[in-house]
Amino acid sequence: MMSTNMRIWDQVSKTDTSHTKAAKVGGQNITSLNGTAMIMKATEIFGPVGIGFGWKVTEERFDEGSEMVSGEGDKRIVLGRELNHTIKISFWFELDGKRGEIEQYGCTRYLYKSTYGTTTDGEAPKKSLTDAIKKSLSMLGFSADVFLGMFDDAGYVEQLKGEEAIASADDKDAEILRQKQERVDWLASAVETIGKAVTVYELKTLNVKYIREATRRNEPAFIARITRAFEERKASLEKGTEAAA
Repeated sequence: MMSTNMRIWDQVSKTDTSHTKAAKVGGQNITSLNGTAMIMKATEIFGPVGIGFGWKVTEERFDEGSEMVSGEGDKRIVLGRELNHTIKISFWFELDGKRGEIEQYGCTRYLYKSTYGTTTDGEAPKKSLTDAIKKSLSMLGFSADVFLGMFDDAGYVEQLKGEEAIASADDKDAEILRQKQERVDWLASAVETIGKAVTVYELKTLNVKYIREATRRNEPAFIARITRAFEERKASLEKGTEAAA
């Protein structure tokens, strides 16, 4: 039963990194998903839009937000209030002869004050609809790795890119060997650099740097090798200091 329940999720939870981009919303750094790419994936799972899945707008409105002001003190004037566009959809899909439905909202800033004055976004309705569709698909597991925050882990993203490179390579075995050699070369360079440290302070700084990178890469064997190189160089430096004394 569990494998049946997770059937869709397991097929769509990983996101193609080429269909994402970094964005800033409300002062926060986020991973923005390509709406068309999500529709393409849904088409792969359910069939063409309008036949295997689709949506119906059930509510649309503009909500007032904060006051927009200009000037300070006695010269302070209220220009009006921000407006946010909100849409509610009923998203439906067909699976194994059964129909499923999900209700979701999409929201977009429409009228707001920017550094250039009051601004309106003429594409707010389209953006709100796309937002609602993406949120609906996310509830079925589409791009779950993004919504679960896994794209905040650079190591996870790097691993995904490696898998994508192998999948798209004409010679997959050659690409696997290339990636393996790249990892080995990185470790060799780290160990060599650590071995050339001339002070304990420099050594500790390098160790922290490479351990952090190996952790990000999810390479426990590399962490052990870097730690050994650190201890060996530390002992050598301390011995040299004692001899000089």
